[in-house]
Amino acid sequence: MSNRPVNLEIAEKIQSEYLCLKQTCGLLELDHRGRLCLTGSDRVSFLHGQITQDVKSLGYGQGAYAALVDAKGKIQSDLNVFCLKDEILLDFEKGYTETIVQRLEHHLVSEDVSIIDPSGFYTMFSVQGPLSGEALRSLFPELPVPEKSWHFSEMDSEDGAIYVCNRPRFGSNGYDLFIPRAVQDALKTRLDLAVVDLQGAWVHEAACDLARVEAGIPKMGVDMRPEHLVQETGLTSRVISFRKGCYIGQEVISRIRTVGKVNKSLCRLAFNAQPNLQDDSPPTLMLDGKEAGFVTSLVTLPGQTPRILGLGYIKRPFLEVDAPFTLDANENSSVKVRILGEPSATGMVDSN
Repeated sequence: MSNRPVNLEIAEKIQSEYLCLKQTCGLLELDHRGRLCLTGSDRVSFLHGQITQDVKSLGYGQGAYAALVDAKGKIQSDLNVFCLKDEILLDFEKGYTETIVQRLEHHLVSEDVSIIDPSGFYTMFSVQGPLSGEALRSLFPELPVPEKSWHFSEMDSEDGAIYVCNRPRFGSNGYDLFIPRAVQDALKTRLDLAVVDLQGAWVHEAACDLARVEAGIPKMGVDMRPEHLVQETGLTSRVISFRKGCYIGQEVISRIRTVGKVNKSLCRLAFNAQPNLQDDSPPTLMLDGKEAGFVTSLVTLPGQTPRILGLGYIKRPFLEVDAPFTLDANENSSVKVRILGEPSATGMVDSN
């Protein structure tokens, strides 16, 4: 983590893309993300026993946000789960395909389940921002745009089905599109035109990070890592079903809920000044000479009065403290940090 200087032209481009996500809509190419499909007659019951969400309660056209955890309740990956007609689609951050496949295959015994990587046949785009629904309705006028988060609509084509999934990623409306590679070039052009017609544009990682952190949305591999208990991420109400049956890690998760508490929690943070960070090590939060936590994400939002926001883990004894923390980064003790609240899966009001 660092705050290296950014070329002025690049900074202006990032700001323009960020404003698209906030005011109109932005188009993202997400082919780098991991995707897996589970097929077979036992796919529902098998996945139900592996992840934190109630897969058995999902019908066709529905989905959920879930976590894959180990036997100690530590997060291995977060997952977007979508129940298609004859398969279950999993979408997750890049770099986790091997981990997820190995974990699922390890627990496959005699179940009728196949694990398939569809990335060779399907690509992924996303339209995010307050006008994203309008962009999709102009592109697919006969396709009902799904209204609930993690619900999706399917449209048949000669080269395979197109899936439009309601998945807000930056604190506003947003939709992920799973598109057959055979038609990706034509649809990419049409998506571009639909977004540009609404004063939107293509959006890249730097602008996405600004909007993501502002909305308080943690990212796997950055704010959530395999050493973190899933309940430390602050996403318990969205990512865990306490009404479902047994699954890997449930014993620890249930014990924490009933008789214990986690030692630290991920929180949204606000900074009163720009830290002078020199390397990528997580900055430490201090209070009265004691280590209170550490920062995982940090951004400076553009504007006449720039805001500096972040995400970080706060140790349990300090969660209710009203005094600001000090950012202990290269003796830059003038930076004060306050807790804004819990993180969110979407940056919007989450409802189960």
